[in-house]
Amino acid sequence: MVTSAAAAAGNSPLPMAAASPAGPEAPGRYAVLGLGNIIQGDEALGGHVVARLIERPETLAALPFPDAVELIDGGTVGLGLIPYLAGLDGLVIVDIVNADAAAGTLVDLDADAVLAHEQVMGAHDLGAEELLGALLFMGALPRRARIVGVQPAAITLGTELSPEVAAVVPELIDAIVGYLAAWQAQDGANAGA
Repeated sequence: MVTSAAAAAGNSPLPMAAASPAGPEAPGRYAVLGLGNIIQGDEALGGHVVARLIERPETLAALPFPDAVELIDGGTVGLGLIPYLAGLDGLVIVDIVNADAAAGTLVDLDADAVLAHEQVMGAHDLGAEELLGALLFMGALPRRARIVGVQPAAITLGTELSPEVAAVVPELIDAIVGYLAAWQAQDGANAGA
């Protein structure tokens, strides 16, 4: 299912589209959540990645249960995203991450480490941390969650990613698909046991 929470809130140029709901054989619910401001250069990473996944459905087609994945352009909605994320079996949050690394460096964080403050994240990334913290407080934290992002090069007015960040998007998408495939395979095996 494709959801655009930001579009519903009037904060995103992405259209809101719907696909068929997860079939009865799907062992759970999974989501890819893109965060960031679509008009601030590298800050738009999450929206760009979700848009690419929407435009290229074949990217997720090889998953065991592709229809069980929701693609959410969260824009800058913040805590208003909680209803979309509560109780998921797997969540990948896509965002820029200030890891004091070279621009264009892929950063892959476990949500548990973020919630335990084992990872220092930039000011913008408090949005992901706040979302996860609120879900934890509510008892609705996804069973598994990752934050997959990139060290930004430029956060300036504009809709294009910097060359450094754009170059790593294919690797970032591969990481997202890898997590979803592993989670779905594990859940499918557990459901069949």
